[in-house]
Amino acid sequence: MMLMTIKKWGNSLATRIPKSVVEAVNLRLDQEVDVKAVNGKIIITPITKKKEYKLEELLGQCKPESMKRSEEDQEWLNTDPVGREIW
Repeated sequence: MMLMTIKKWGNSLATRIPKSVVEAVNLRLDQEVDVKAVNGKIIITPITKKKEYKLEELLGQCKPESMKRSEEDQEWLNTDPVGREIW
């Protein structure tokens, strides 16, 4: 348990988040957080936004040599459906 002190910051109250806590939850400077009051406790939850990629970006990272089909891949592509597959 860490004891912290609440201080005045403008018209609000604030406290500092110790480095050990920042590292434990992977906080970053200017990161958005969700703040809730639940049963007399303050709960701060980091908001992590996943980066959205465009198909062009992802394909641009692919190396042509990794796109070559193996003999097994080609055999599979040339195989006729054996059940109710839709091609």
